[in-house]
Amino acid sequence: MPSHTDPKTSKTVTEQILNTEIEQYSEWRQSVSQAVQDLSTFLKAKNVTDLRTHHQFENVLGALADDNLSVAFVAEFSRGKSEMINTIFFGNYKKRILPSGSGRTTMCPTELMYDPNLPSSVRLLPIESRKDERALFELKKDRELWHEIKFDADDVDSVSDAMQGMTDNKLVSKAYAKELKFDLLEEKNAELGLPVNEYDEVEIPSWRHAIINLPHPLLEQGLVILDTPGLNAIGAEPELTINQLATAHTVVFILSLDTGVTATDLELWQQHLDGEKSGVDRNQRKLVALNKIDALWDGIRSDIEIQNEIDAQVRATAKTLNLDPRNIFPVSAQKGLVAKLTEDDELLAKSNIPALENAIASKLIPEKRKIVVEKVRGALETILESASSIMDNRLKDADEHIAELKQLSSKNTDVISHIMLKVQGEKSSLEKDMQRYQALRAVYSKETTKLVQMLSGDRLEKLIAITKHNMARCASSITLQKTISKFFERLNYYLDSSINQANEIAALSENITRDFEQDHGIANFKVRRLRLEKFKQEVNRLEVKHRHLKDTRTLFFREQMSITNRFYDSVCQAARKIFSQALRDATNWNNNLMVPMETYVREHHTQLRRRLESVKRIHKASDTVEQRLQELTVMQSQLVEQHTQFTTYQTQLTGLIKEAEEQNKPNEKEESPSADILYWDHKVNF
Repeated sequence: MPSHTDPKTSKTVTEQILNTEIEQYSEWRQSVSQAVQDLSTFLKAKNVTDLRTHHQFENVLGALADDNLSVAFVAEFSRGKSEMINTIFFGNYKKRILPSGSGRTTMCPTELMYDPNLPSSVRLLPIESRKDERALFELKKDRELWHEIKFDADDVDSVSDAMQGMTDNKLVSKAYAKELKFDLLEEKNAELGLPVNEYDEVEIPSWRHAIINLPHPLLEQGLVILDTPGLNAIGAEPELTINQLATAHTVVFILSLDTGVTATDLELWQQHLDGEKSGVDRNQRKLVALNKIDALWDGIRSDIEIQNEIDAQVRATAKTLNLDPRNIFPVSAQKGLVAKLTEDDELLAKSNIPALENAIASKLIPEKRKIVVEKVRGALETILESASSIMDNRLKDADEHIAELKQLSSKNTDVISHIMLKVQGEKSSLEKDMQRYQALRAVYSKETTKLVQMLSGDRLEKLIAITKHNMARCASSITLQKTISKFFERLNYYLDSSINQANEIAALSENITRDFEQDHGIANFKVRRLRLEKFKQEVNRLEVKHRHLKDTRTLFFREQMSITNRFYDSVCQAARKIFSQALRDATNWNNNLMVPMETYVREHHTQLRRRLESVKRIHKASDTVEQRLQELTVMQSQLVEQHTQFTTYQTQLTGLIKEAEEQNKPNEKEESPSADILYWDHKVNF
């Protein structure tokens, strides 16, 4: 008889905490979205914005609408990673969902998610797709490539049985394994790769990638779980490190307590998880699970001896990984799962799984919120600054016009003529400078085109093609080292040139806005600088992460084609992403740099034209000074009211952003240094 259960009737600790966090985060997102929509409607009604501003509003609303949360589990094989996922997320299913056992189980990267538009199923991408040059995100769109196993989400046996296919392996020739870009353990000194048997055959996974679509309560709320099968898979699948691991809101790195940090564990950590940031935020989104503490429960060691061994391993791990000990959790995934299956609260507490669950849940939302806040704040600052300047200057123009008309209380023809000539002169001068600006705009456009070309994909692809060609022709490891180093030198040169070009464009823009300010009293709009330095830092991190490709031992023991393929798949893909983002930032910057000033110049020209028409009507006796003053006073009151309304919207939005930033600030007590190791809040109790 198949077992039927409704996992939604009972909730794990992770679900309970995450549900609370997600609910609070959703309320905040809804509040910000509503405030942004209200501001957009208000500014549009007052004719303060243009098409580009509304595109910025759409981008802000898009960032707020994105509800995806991702947590990645990373480990070498035999660390208990699949069991960890079963325990934390599927403990209430009363059965193992993901395949788990000794040795290599899940051999392909796996994503667990939920899309209500797709059937409950396991979709498997054949390993032969490695020959396809397309990126993984493109292969995901080609449904015909995938093998699909559907299951009944309400039948635990059906779900579990469908998952078993992910463990399929097959024997292939050594030559075919190389064709699929697998590293092999052919040399005595080789440390990474798949073993070759006595018949020159290699056991490889049948599947390259798995996507599980499951209506789990957390997955339904946008959570995506990424299960990665060790260094071999990560190295061979660069998109894991470039996109999915890099964008995961929380990463759980799993080690075995009995071995601690092995050489391959350390390489995995250093190459793919460490060194993203520096300073306070460094590694804050990463947790380490020291699994299999139950190996110490042998009935011989005392509780104190067990705790001392755990403490020593936590300290050693923290030192090796340069990680805060509070982010390291000694646990037993297997005992935690047993405890949940048997509803043994004492064993569950002893496994220390609840502490890890609490840490995962407490880090996911803050990381997501921090990313969203950065996107929203940057876009809103530009919008609010531009709108504020326009409304300030409208009020200033109205005040000046009222002051002019008050001089005409006795309808003196000479004074009227003088004011009319003055306004006409200001209008003509502005129009003349607007024409001159159009000529400068051509120079500006030429310079911005140069910047785009410096960061273009075509330029990068040429460099990649030349580098790959040169690598294939290298006759020694020394020339291969030099070729790889030259590639990174060129990347830095491209970015340095782009930084200089962006600074020249900014200087040109500052001169233009300064001239308009001096000649026409227009507010000096702050020219935002393009910050490309962060992409140089990413290139430097990329070079450090892949420094093993230039290591003499790596070059000696691996075939040249293997190094070239690894370089192309990992380094080149990452470089494409870096330059693609840099180009996107540069393009947006180019398109929006002069928009605030251009918008206000048009606005100022319109106000001058209206002032001139007003004085002309008075001059022709079609209007009286009193009538026009009365109209302007009403308009002034309306502008003051609009400005007050705008300030209210502005205060509301900045308050919501500040609220999120305050929530993301680390607890002062937690961050305070101490002579003691402060991980006792999740210390195992025996």
